[in-house]
Amino acid sequence: MLNTSSLGYLAIDDPVLYDWLAAFAASFNQLQQQVGVDTAPSPQTSAAQALAAPAAPASLTVAAARGTFNVTVGASRGAAASAQYFLESASDPAFGASRIVYPLGQTQSLSLNLGNATRYFRVRAKYPSSNYSPYTYFGTAASPTAVAGGLAGSNDILANAPSNAVNNAAVDSIDTGSSTTARIYGPGGVGSSWTQDYGQGARAFPAGTISGLAYAATYYVAWDTAAQMFVAAETLSGVVSDNYAFAGKLTTVASGGAGGVSGGGGPNFGTGGCTEVGTPLEFPEGSLARVKIEPCDDWIEIELESGERLAMARGTLVSVFRQAEDLREGEMVEVGREGNVSAIRKIGRSWRASQKMVVSVRPHGTYWAAGIRVHNMKLL
Repeated sequence: MLNTSSLGYLAIDDPVLYDWLAAFAASFNQLQQQVGVDTAPSPQTSAAQALAAPAAPASLTVAAARGTFNVTVGASRGAAASAQYFLESASDPAFGASRIVYPLGQTQSLSLNLGNATRYFRVRAKYPSSNYSPYTYFGTAASPTAVAGGLAGSNDILANAPSNAVNNAAVDSIDTGSSTTARIYGPGGVGSSWTQDYGQGARAFPAGTISGLAYAATYYVAWDTAAQMFVAAETLSGVVSDNYAFAGKLTTVASGGAGGVSGGGGPNFGTGGCTEVGTPLEFPEGSLARVKIEPCDDWIEIELESGERLAMARGTLVSVFRQAEDLREGEMVEVGREGNVSAIRKIGRSWRASQKMVVSVRPHGTYWAAGIRVHNMKLL
């Protein structure tokens, strides 16, 4: 802070100048207090601790539901508007190695999507040129209150969010005399368990059967995690309940056992948008991407009014959530990171030997290929 103690002689020699400098120093010091900095700390004081720390935040409230934690911080009493707040969360009440710090700046409320986890919270404040205030806990310092996030349902997910899950199940059918029976099993053959890999890890499911299915009919098969049994539906919408783990799609055999189309696993319902090798790719900040190269000789090629061109394998989803082969001239697709759209000027199909990049992106499942926003989900 500025002070005028060394200018006392001016009070006698030039009182007008002294009064002006004293008023200037007082105004300047008041401004520094308001913005939380000290441009002239005393020699024995660290520049980062020149100001007194603000009081501890007045309050901290946390409420959670469906995986989202809503946090509100009460302003430090008497603090200037420049006070900055730092929220901390941890999975243990001692705020050990699991501690995560969220610099809030001057923001005093936020929502954190942490899923069905249990977390503890505390917050403290500081000025740019001060030390930290004491902590304010949700609960008490001796006994912080645990907050459980809760499970989210499908209605809480953004529309058209991609499904980052694949499995190694096999689904086929056999003739049982008057109907068919679907069999669901893993890589070890009939009777072996199968595994679903998804964004948070993997989970195993048992083998099983579904009897009484019609001949030469298409079914979508899933494991009901609540009822602990397999279910079959004639439409995809019949197996999208939050309790279901999708296994596969099949066409049952005809009477006598002939025909039929088996399914299951990634080929029917999985991830991996596919664009031609050499296409420039961009990924959202903080995402993890995997790229696998595979041969391909069937391409959908589009050219937009804005100039972007893209060659995609059949089944690749663009940002309008339509498969490449279902796009039509004049339809709008999303381009760039700003959410702009452009119309398709030309679209065609070509057969030529080349390679495709099978891309899987976590956590959001979207990326940009040649500037066009695409999804890494493939529909059934």
